[in-house]
Amino acid sequence: MKHFYVTLLLVVASINSMANDLVSAINITYEKELQYGSSNVSVDFPLVEDCPLRRAIIDYILEVCNTTYPGVNLKQPSNTCDSTTFDKYLEEYTTILCRLSAEDQHDYAVFMEDSTYQVTWFSNLFIHKVADTDKYVSYAYYHGEYIGGAHDQRGSGSVTLRKADGARIEYIFKENAEEEMQPLLWKYLIVSENPDNPDNFRAEINQFLEANYGIRDFLHIGTPFFSSDGVHILYEPLEICFWPGEPEIVIPFDEAKPFLTKEALEVCCP
Repeated sequence: MKHFYVTLLLVVASINSMANDLVSAINITYEKELQYGSSNVSVDFPLVEDCPLRRAIIDYILEVCNTTYPGVNLKQPSNTCDSTTFDKYLEEYTTILCRLSAEDQHDYAVFMEDSTYQVTWFSNLFIHKVADTDKYVSYAYYHGEYIGGAHDQRGSGSVTLRKADGARIEYIFKENAEEEMQPLLWKYLIVSENPDNPDNFRAEINQFLEANYGIRDFLHIGTPFFSSDGVHILYEPLEICFWPGEPEIVIPFDEAKPFLTKEALEVCCP
């Protein structure tokens, strides 16, 4: 019987502590062997002294784990836990994900009346730091899972945290900014996804918008976060287009400034 390997890749990257003290990175890899399913969890863990920012990052990581896989019945560590405790939690978490995936595939194989039904079922979760400046740090996650059907299920999300106190920047864009931002959203969506064939690309997006929302030529704002090159906007698979990819828009700060909230401006732009 074919086996699939379960790998837990824990990437612990260094970030600045509140006193701007650097710590070294630690790479930890676990390998397990289970039947049917595989799982991969990769996390950028802040190995720094206890501070509001570190606790906020761990809170976010645990929140993503809990909402992405609500069926995992595992006691979560506190947001003040040390790296050993967090490491153990992720190891157990990945083992459970793989077991769930293996059970799903086995049940499906029985349903198909073929015990040798070969499908690589998996549960992957990657949470990583995407920006780190003097004033803020941003994290993003990408989730992929295949448990049967035509294609896998995917998801993504992000957060921007203020370094001074670990607070989330809850509102990056001003209320009701979407309408005025339409030219920017369309411009940079096309630049990002299909600059060589903009007319057909926009027509395809509009076809999706009309079929699913009853509108045309109007893009809502997805999930934004800050990075060094501007404001990123993530979209879930099948949120604004037919294909299952995750479209991403990047709007330079100079063009995004008029639409940003006061709290957002305070951390992204001097």
